[in-house]
Amino acid sequence: MSYSILRVERVKGSGNTKGLQKHNQRENNNYNNKDIRHEDTHKNYDLIHEKNVDYNQLISDKIDSNYTGNRKIRKDAIRHVEGIITSDEKFFNRLSEEETHQFFKDSLDFAKQEYGEENILYATVHLDEKVPHMHFGFVPLTDDGRLSAKEKLGNKKAMTELQDRFNHHVNSRGYGLERGTAKQVSEREHKHIDKFKKDTQFHKQELQTVKSDLKKLDSQLNAHISDLRVTSDFEYENEVEVKKGLFKAGEKLETGRKVISAEEFERIQRTVIAASNIVDDYEKIRETDFFKENEELKSKNLKYAAFSIETNKENEKLKKRMKSIKSCLLSIRN
Repeated sequence: MSYSILRVERVKGSGNTKGLQKHNQRENNNYNNKDIRHEDTHKNYDLIHEKNVDYNQLISDKIDSNYTGNRKIRKDAIRHVEGIITSDEKFFNRLSEEETHQFFKDSLDFAKQEYGEENILYATVHLDEKVPHMHFGFVPLTDDGRLSAKEKLGNKKAMTELQDRFNHHVNSRGYGLERGTAKQVSEREHKHIDKFKKDTQFHKQELQTVKSDLKKLDSQLNAHISDLRVTSDFEYENEVEVKKGLFKAGEKLETGRKVISAEEFERIQRTVIAASNIVDDYEKIRETDFFKENEELKSKNLKYAAFSIETNKENEKLKKRMKSIKSCLLSIRN
């Protein structure tokens, strides 16, 4: 006997929302997930949209249209909840393509009943992996127009009751599925975690490469940083002008102003150019797939947030370093 499976979880931040968008809509060029059959990706579809959409923009539009709360929404408020609906491979093997499509349509009807059709963001069906499944998302707006993921999702007991209702819903449509138990869900989660571990090995290697590049740039930067910050170390000369007398040769007098020699100016210019090149290299590193895919990695599993935290620290360290360099450059150029 096959089981009905439904899971929902909060999505924290627009970066994680973007990562889910890229995964669900297959926007990345490469995936380390070997379960994806790229030759079948064209079979994927969304039950709401005919083409790819911007999740964050959809969320903003939904909130603008349906939020009626009196308070300003906090920056850290949960604006997005993602769910997944599936069963096992045996169940889908006995369904035709049309019946599989209908199963997910019936499942979407359940999501609309639970969370409000006006709040549903997307319902993307993946047929390019081992077991067909549907990702759906919604904005957690209450019936009276407030934004509250806590109220819409509830506690563990509420989740159990939700899964009971889902099982009853699909069986009322004739699918004959047993209620998924904690054991089945746990086994699926463990498989997902194992796959996630393998996926992160690639990104850990990318992290080491980036760290190595940053170390090289720091070494180069340290050769120039004192020249950028300590302007008092410049080799100044006293400016002199010739004051002509009426009946005698001109007399050289100091003006009281300090100037730098042409050689010193060229040295400073070389230092600024070198530092500018280092800043450019930092920018290039930030444009690598490693940094772009970092947000997507964080959204996959909270149990492996430690790796994302380490990556974020590298990001923050890089941002602070760049800010310091640019500040030095600006002070010199001015």
